[in-house]
Amino acid sequence: MKNIKSLGEILSRDDDNEEVYTSDQKKRQYRAQHGRFTREEGIFSFIHLIKAWEEIVGKMMAMNTTPLKIRQKNLVISTKHAIFANELSFLVPKIIEKIHARFPELQSHVNGIKFVHSKVSAAELNKSTEEKSKQKKVKAKLHPYSPAFIERKVKAEKLFEGIEDEEIRKILTDFLIES
Repeated sequence: MKNIKSLGEILSRDDDNEEVYTSDQKKRQYRAQHGRFTREEGIFSFIHLIKAWEEIVGKMMAMNTTPLKIRQKNLVISTKHAIFANELSFLVPKIIEKIHARFPELQSHVNGIKFVHSKVSAAELNKSTEEKSKQKKVKAKLHPYSPAFIERKVKAEKLFEGIEDEEIRKILTDFLIES
């Protein structure tokens, strides 16, 4: 019975500074301190490869191709058209050499390149994401019990109370509330 401690002893004990984390807690703590993707050049992040892609393959090829993932020691590259895949297939050894020179930690992970085709190029993908971010967000519908909804409803009912057709009055009221 000597191992039993009181609650006061457990709570007041300061000599146990080491905290125990599960692996998910460690990941969350690391991401909170360093961000989701590391900014250090020595540690590989796929984001670094995507950012350096233009330096590796050139501007024209970077506009029409983009690295997707690393799978089974192959870098999978999405190309806009088979012509770009064919062109890059002749340059595979040189591309791998440039990747290994830029990212030495990938030497054991990337030994080949495979190509997949998609109808969207990297430039078009970047353009579409910019356009989407510029577009206005869709207004959220008001909750029927919110003060703004009730205020609009009262205003609309007063405005359209002279309309005899109930269906038209309801359509106009709903339209004014939503706008």
